Amino acid sequence: MKKSLMITALAMGAAMVLSSAAYAGETEASTEGAASADFTGSGKVAYVCTGLGDMSFNDSGEEGMNVLRAAGYDVNTIETGEDASTYDQLIQNALEDGCDYMVVSSTYQDNVEQIADQYPDTKFILFDINSDAEVAADNMLYIYFKQNESSYLGGIVAAGLSQSGAIGAVGGVENPVIKDFITGYIDGAQSYNADIKVSTAWVGDWSNSAKMKELCETQNSAKMVDVFFPIAGGAGTGAFEAANEVGDIWTLGVDSDQYKAFENDNPDYAKVIATSVTKEVGTMLVNVFKDIDNAAWGQNVAMGVKEGAVGIADNDYYEEVVPQEVKDAVAKAEAGIADGSITPKSYFDFASDDEYQALIDSVNP
Repeated sequence: MKKSLMITALAMGAAMVLSSAAYAGETEASTEGAASADFTGSGKVAYVCTGLGDMSFNDSGEEGMNVLRAAGYDVNTIETGEDASTYDQLIQNALEDGCDYMVVSSTYQDNVEQIADQYPDTKFILFDINSDAEVAADNMLYIYFKQNESSYLGGIVAAGLSQSGAIGAVGGVENPVIKDFITGYIDGAQSYNADIKVSTAWVGDWSNSAKMKELCETQNSAKMVDVFFPIAGGAGTGAFEAANEVGDIWTLGVDSDQYKAFENDNPDYAKVIATSVTKEVGTMLVNVFKDIDNAAWGQNVAMGVKEGAVGIADNDYYEEVVPQEVKDAVAKAEAGIADGSITPKSYFDFASDDEYQALIDSVNP
């Protein structure tokens, strides 16, 4: 039975298969040791992602998985790579091996929806879903991040840091979620500087950092862009590399606090990341499992700034490098979004893709 109920989750606040067994083991050993949990649970969990080491979306989810491990769950992280032709078999293998819960992003939505009814004893948690997605079965929970809200805040920072009046955004794979990021980003930037110009481009995947670097450098040389915003998972490091080579460039990170992620191991990357537009994937998943029996099964749950599920990284470096008037504008917008007095534009509210394209065209340098 399909349901399309959208609710605000007040209670929640918010082979290729193994990629490299040695790497996965090292990742778990390096992060799990520091993980702790203030709750307990049991059961087998399969966390399916394209690959760890992106310092972004997938790693944020893995941080949550390490907390679940500390809580007592038996968690198997499955790295699929980006060859979609393998997804069905890898997911099927994980289900045949047995799991009580399968946690996947929207990348695997079609694959999981096709077989969820064959595994009624498994609960499926799908996150980063479109706002209008209809839940395919009662043993599934969909989680929709209001990424337009966090990118609205990021747009304010980008517009406030820009000296040229031109900022950029480069997405990974062209899809509604990334377009929602860009929509909110433009809206936030315009709220700070009505005349801001925004260049957009697409890498075409989530890993080609060389292509990301090339696109950012082109935005700078051809459009005078001086703030880069990569929304492309592991490919995003190309923007940090470009910023270092071009000079006098700021970037935003995405999904996790990427300044903190690179602060020790790659300070050259860290020093150009003024803040990050975050999705608290790991925190959100931990909050779900804290009350897993009462999760909103069969529903599509919306989570945004108000629920603490999205935002921007307010770390020491942000406090140091972002001008006070920009931080004040961010704080005011954050409060407005939380109390409902500010509603950032969303791609999902557009009547058609033509309306989105009109927005892109209106700010193109």
